[in-house]
Amino acid sequence: MFSLFKTVTIEVFPAVSGRITYHGKPSEGVKLRRLYILADVMDEEARDYAITDADGRFSFPALTMNSDYPSKPFAYTRVFQVILVEDAPVPELRELRLWHAWSRGTKHNRYYMEMLGELNCELTSSEEGLTVYSTEYPDGAVNYGIYSICRWPKRAAIEAQKAKDLEEFEIMKSPQHYGDPIIFDNPKTYAQ
Repeated sequence: MFSLFKTVTIEVFPAVSGRITYHGKPSEGVKLRRLYILADVMDEEARDYAITDADGRFSFPALTMNSDYPSKPFAYTRVFQVILVEDAPVPELRELRLWHAWSRGTKHNRYYMEMLGELNCELTSSEEGLTVYSTEYPDGAVNYGIYSICRWPKRAAIEAQKAKDLEEFEIMKSPQHYGDPIIFDNPKTYAQ
């Protein structure tokens, strides 16, 4: 029997690269766990691992999966994404979250691609939330909550200004106004 729904490739996790430090020095041999769950489709999380090298660097490849779920009526494609410390030389560093966010749609979120491509983390940093505002969806501004011990100072400054404008004017200005390197060529492409 064939499916009435079209199989779609879902871009689950962009490629990740970064560097781990501990008290400012590269942290070698830190085992990281990346996991994801496609909401309403997967019963269990999928996971893979990476280990930092002598310079504290690590990477994960981009991940995709095929599913007919996005083509079903009223389907809302959401992916829960996490990267955390699985094992570290100092036991209390285990389970620190380098990345914790929800992605939506079938295509990689460009903000996530930018941030996950620079996942540079100091293990002594406390976890903070960063809200990223986007106008990539036709129904207006959408925010993404990201929780991490990593920092993105330029992105944080841009998002703070967007939040201020949303509060004051109830509308965001163009990405160019903020000096935002993430410019959406065709917003509807990312709203699937």
